[in-house]
Amino acid sequence: MRRNIKFLIGLLLMFGCANEFNTFQDITDRGGYIAFTEEPRLSFNILKLDTEVFSATLFDPNENATGYTLTVIYDDVMVENVFQTTTFPATLEFTIAEILEMFNLTEDDIGLADRITFVAKVTTLDGVFDGRSPDYDFNNINQGGDTTDRLKYPGQHNAMEFFFSFYQPPGRKIRGTSFEEVPVGPDDAVYDRNGANDETLDLVNGVDPPYVDYVSKGTGTDDELGFDSEYIAITNISESSLGFSEERIGVTALLESFEAYPDGTQGFHSEDADGAIKITFDTVQVPEGQNNSGISFQVFFGDTSWEELDGIHAYANITTDEGNNVLELISAYNNDVETLAGRWQEVNSGFLKGIRSYQLVIQIQSGATPEFFDLDNIIIYEPEED
Repeated sequence: MRRNIKFLIGLLLMFGCANEFNTFQDITDRGGYIAFTEEPRLSFNILKLDTEVFSATLFDPNENATGYTLTVIYDDVMVENVFQTTTFPATLEFTIAEILEMFNLTEDDIGLADRITFVAKVTTLDGVFDGRSPDYDFNNINQGGDTTDRLKYPGQHNAMEFFFSFYQPPGRKIRGTSFEEVPVGPDDAVYDRNGANDETLDLVNGVDPPYVDYVSKGTGTDDELGFDSEYIAITNISESSLGFSEERIGVTALLESFEAYPDGTQGFHSEDADGAIKITFDTVQVPEGQNNSGISFQVFFGDTSWEELDGIHAYANITTDEGNNVLELISAYNNDVETLAGRWQEVNSGFLKGIRSYQLVIQIQSGATPEFFDLDNIIIYEPEED
């Protein structure tokens, strides 16, 4: 008896292992199933949709298919019979531009969250097998397809239902600044401004830090951008007095409200200006031939109460092949700033096409109460090469 039990356990282990490594026979009942010979690339660079190509080879692991028909779906729109074959192996190839044309789409219509779905139907002598997964309703009636999810696990090279997705390559700096090259003084150093307290005028550096202006040392990637600051009087921004004479405004290494700067150890700080501080950065040329670029910076809003006229407006003066324009980046005041306060926020244009140059302008304004701003990590960028 003990001998028979051991024999039975051996059979169970043997068949258990056999099933684990014989997925097709185990759960398809020799149904129609087509696979890729190798896992194809299914994610494509959203900046190069005019040149991206999908290519793969289909094969029939069950050796029983007499036909394979592919349907493509985007945003509930279905295009049938985009590919058919009755022989295997077979080459399946599309340009992304061809797929978009099927839906009357352009490259600009596609976003990073979009997905294009492909569903196959495989014909065998036993019938037609739908590439969708089964979807049983409350009455146990299948509202979906015939291909189990287990055959869509990674490693099965599933060609029954697959998806195109899109990615954006990381940015590579063209020019930028983290204010690291600007000399700084003690944390309590204040900017002693020129002109009358409430006078709208260009600010100039004093003898000692903090500094509000900087001249770039060069035009290379690692040369930080120069910038120029000015004060702008804003009527009714303060209930006490308009303007300032001495405040902590300019480039500093303050760490009072956060543990670190996003990049480096310095940033541009402004507080209690009783008006606006407008900072204009050097114009940056996009390299010739580069059709994709973007601009970003990071800002920290003090976690305090913000009033109606307190906030930020940032934009970039841009040039394109058609002329000059303004790219709006952020405009946030009062309650909008309150929801962002207390942590570093990134303002990012994302990749844009056809821009030839950027000139970033940031205007930060606050009244007499202790609202404050910090700016860091200004970057004009292009995509990394694949």
